[in-house]
Amino acid sequence: MESHDRIAITLPCKAEYVSVARLAASGVANRAGFDIDTVEDIKVAVSEVCSRIIGVAENGSKQYEIEFNICANKLIVNFTSDIKKIDCIFQNDDDGLGMSIINAFMDDVEYCPENKSYMLSMTKKF
Repeated sequence: MESHDRIAITLPCKAEYVSVARLAASGVANRAGFDIDTVEDIKVAVSEVCSRIIGVAENGSKQYEIEFNICANKLIVNFTSDIKKIDCIFQNDDDGLGMSIINAFMDDVEYCPENKSYMLSMTKKF
């Protein structure tokens, strides 16, 4: 396995903390060496997933974690939660807008993975 830096934050399922996720994504992506436009793309994708988690969780007392992994040639962002209801957060994305936004800004996205420790993983390559 390749060496990487791992940064993780745990946030409550409350809309007022999405800005914290965006700030963390911005700092990590900037530190990883992405240009300003790509940093903005990553922030949008992260906030889209966070908003979906919050909308599906429906309970401000729950939490989720965002894990940023800075690797040699890519940034991997994983989302995890122990909330059973949100194992597959985009399963009922009727209009597909959320998935379209994320797919447009990230290089690889793994939705609803089976037998993984995360509920969604997104990758942006350098």
